[in-house]
Amino acid sequence: MQGEGAPAEIVCSIERLQRHARAEVIIVGRGGGSIEDLWAFNDERVVRAIAACSIPVISAVGHETDTTLCDLVADHRAPTPSAAAEAATPDRRDVAADLGQLGARLARGLGRKSERVTQRLDRTLDRLGGAVTLRLERDRHQLSAISGRLDALSPLKILERGYSLARDGAGHVLKRIAQFPPGRAFRLRVSDGEVAARATGEES
Repeated sequence: MQGEGAPAEIVCSIERLQRHARAEVIIVGRGGGSIEDLWAFNDERVVRAIAACSIPVISAVGHETDTTLCDLVADHRAPTPSAAAEAATPDRRDVAADLGQLGARLARGLGRKSERVTQRLDRTLDRLGGAVTLRLERDRHQLSAISGRLDALSPLKILERGYSLARDGAGHVLKRIAQFPPGRAFRLRVSDGEVAARATGEES
């Protein structure tokens, strides 16, 4: 295909193939020739049609040393038309081998990714565990300090220093001399228990 009408014919063929529901790949190619013979494949209309084509395009124009603009915009460039036919119909065993290699690479990549994620999780868990331990230790010290202060304020600690606490029969604390008329019974709380007592008289 060459000459002045060649670009329009190529564009028309590409558009017709795109409308063909069963077309899976398009080969745009021709055998060798002079630069003038191949010039139709440098035409802007042809180049734009290939670039906009929704079906994968293999460019196979001229011999291996020939290069056209179609080669630059096609999905794949074949050095010769026969090589384009081979690329469009690969051997099933070659495809299976390629898929096997891709699967192995994917598995290795996923394995490395999974290992990195696992390592990050381990580091995060270590930091979280350390933070929880530090917080618990801090809370334990704070609780111990509060407990110590509460213990120091406990009435029982005061009683251990030799003081005592007088209560009447209803459990009310007796704090003034007027509350101890002669003969009044009361209970005296000391550090290790209570004893019964009775007021004998008033002292100033």
